[in-house]
Amino acid sequence: MLKTHHGLALFLLLTISNVSLGISALTQHTLSVSQSMSAFYMYSLTDGDTQYKDDYQRYLVEAEQHLQAFQKQDSVSAFELKNQWDKFRAHLQFEYVEGAGFIIPVSLRMQYRAYLNTLYGKIVALSNSETNLTEQVALMVEVMSARFFDIASALYGTLSISNKDVVIDAPKMALKFNARLKAMQKLPASAKVKKNLKAVARKWAFIEDSVTNYKGEAAYLLVYYNKQKISRLLNKSRDMMAGT
Repeated sequence: MLKTHHGLALFLLLTISNVSLGISALTQHTLSVSQSMSAFYMYSLTDGDTQYKDDYQRYLVEAEQHLQAFQKQDSVSAFELKNQWDKFRAHLQFEYVEGAGFIIPVSLRMQYRAYLNTLYGKIVALSNSETNLTEQVALMVEVMSARFFDIASALYGTLSISNKDVVIDAPKMALKFNARLKAMQKLPASAKVKKNLKAVARKWAFIEDSVTNYKGEAAYLLVYYNKQKISRLLNKSRDMMAGT
């Protein structure tokens, strides 16, 4: 009987560990896809600034690597994602049109958008198992930013958003982001970490209205710069809290 209980406990422990690992790999993939989308559309919005081309190409490579890691951890859950990813990934590039600039076919934009919808939907479904607040907060700001740049670069802006896209509801996500950031700030941490988190709150407050209400052409550079700073600050805080 004791052996049975021990075996069951070990099985549950391994199952929980595998789920946590899977969520982490999926989260990292979603994060990289979000970052790639922001940079991809910034390239268009800045009329082909190579800085953003370098960024989106790097993030796409990272996204591919994280998807492969997720496949090794959970091949069944990754199967649908891999099929969806492969259908548009190789075609994810701009066409330069004289007088119109760098454009992307509407059908390809919809596939890219739908993929991020699918990813975030899966993350939300698994959110009860996710315990890393820093990872959650970092992901949300990147997903919201990605949707902002997607809409900002779309010909019809918010009119291009359909009912299928509301899984990424920026105003609601912002409320969760703010609540979780406050929860992080209440955790025991060093003075340096607390300083970083205060900086995150300031930078987020600076871009929140633009990201959630899709306001202002002048916000492109400010949103991109500040969301990158937020990401770096959160990564530093995570490492410090982990004792690295």
